[in-house]
Amino acid sequence: MAELEQFTLRIDPSSVCFFRFILEGYDNMFILSTVDQRAGLVDVRAVKGSLKDLLPILRSLKSIIGLDHMDSRCNAWIMGQL
Repeated sequence: MAELEQFTLRIDPSSVCFFRFILEGYDNMFILSTVDQRAGLVDVRAVKGSLKDLLPILRSLKSIIGLDHMDSRCNAWIMGQL
């Protein structure tokens, strides 16, 4: 089994299903789990080394999924890269 990196993001709650759909399009690279639907908190698991592929996706979807919301549970390094 591949080693995974995990981090939490806060997105617009209405975008959780859309974001999951986008990530599922990248077969076996990313897994999205909902932590708190109402708050828009999601855990993203990425195959080790695939963050270089995920960052452009997050940058392009940032305003669409409301990723500009900061939350103390969000990964600061990821947010700093956007």
